Amino acid sequence: MRGDTNYCQRCAAELAEKPIDGTVRNYCPSCGFVVYLDPKVAAVVLVYDGKRLLMVKRGVEPAMGRWAFPSGYVDRGEVVERAAVREVKEETGLDIELDRFVGIYSLEGNPVILAVYSAHTTGGRMQAGHDAQEAAWFAVDELPDMPFPNDQQILSDWRRLTG
Repeated sequence: MRGDTNYCQRCAAELAEKPIDGTVRNYCPSCGFVVYLDPKVAAVVLVYDGKRLLMVKRGVEPAMGRWAFPSGYVDRGEVVERAAVREVKEETGLDIELDRFVGIYSLEGNPVILAVYSAHTTGGRMQAGHDAQEAAWFAVDELPDMPFPNDQQILSDWRRLTG
């Protein structure tokens, strides 16, 4: 559980671990400070043109070289919806408008929470961004093998919402 946090941010004493409210947490035996690690929030976007979904071939780990939905981390203080629009632009060069919220997805033991949206394009020119090897459209019934554990549930929920 310690991760990258080894010293107290208040008094610089070495941290220890102990159960606090049913969870083992880092705490400072010197000043009593408790470290609460925040989850990371990622925005995921299913961009749909009426027949096809936009995918990116990931240029970074995890799953580098695999096709996935455009996605990325929300910056601290950034509105999640703006992060979704920004990530699609950065990874594909396309401008989008969000249509609806699909859902929130998380897994036990995984610090990343996914906020998933559906969207349509409004402009731009498709080109892979700095953290994508390629960007391409795929027919909904011919999607490549998806790399992440929540992908099939996200697709199922999106299909249910878009009818």
